[in-house]
Amino acid sequence: MIDHCVAFFRSKQKEEAYRIYVTDTMKAMSECIAKTYGGNSPKYRYAEIVGDNKPTQEEQRTPQEIISNMKDKLSKMAGD
Repeated sequence: MIDHCVAFFRSKQKEEAYRIYVTDTMKAMSECIAKTYGGNSPKYRYAEIVGDNKPTQEEQRTPQEIISNMKDKLSKMAGD
């Protein structure tokens, strides 16, 4: 049973590595074409979008604004 789990995990790792390789290659090609002929290319890598290291937006609100926002949401949920 453990051997099956290990084999399955390795298979998933290889599949993910292949997906990252292919999408990184396509991203590099589209960047080259976009530079040559003008246009846009993807901003993020596939690995950044689906992985644990997704691009995050930095919080711009102050702590007081966050607390106020949460209080508003909770009061709406309570029906006040």
